Amino acid sequence: MSLSGSELARITREGDDLVLAFAVAQVQPATPPRLGQGDDTAYLAGVVWRLRGATAVGAEPMPEGLWGRLADSELRVAGEGRARVAFALPGTVAGPLTLRLCTALGTVWTLQAQGLAVVPPDAGVPRPSLAC
Repeated sequence: MSLSGSELARITREGDDLVLAFAVAQVQPATPPRLGQGDDTAYLAGVVWRLRGATAVGAEPMPEGLWGRLADSELRVAGEGRARVAFALPGTVAGPLTLRLCTALGTVWTLQAQGLAVVPPDAGVPRPSLAC
């Protein structure tokens, strides 16, 4: 799953956790396509991210906020030299970590957490993009 190009539907607080629900998540197969076979980018509805022990740096994202497509977002994990922009489905990331979300509308939030769980939907098949 890639952050950039994915679209957030909502953000909710559940105790100490922050839950990010994606309207669609941009996904690619684990094995890239062979040269000349085109782009295998697809979209999967219903992916959820659960940030354990999450706090906002600055203003916390409002649940009724206007989310939309993400652009230039990244996750930094303590001890890792570079930011992550793609994640396995399902998957977990041990913290501490910092997530920077930037929407295509220019809104930016920075969140810190002790861990992350990336949870795919129970059912659902990635669909190809119909964009031209």
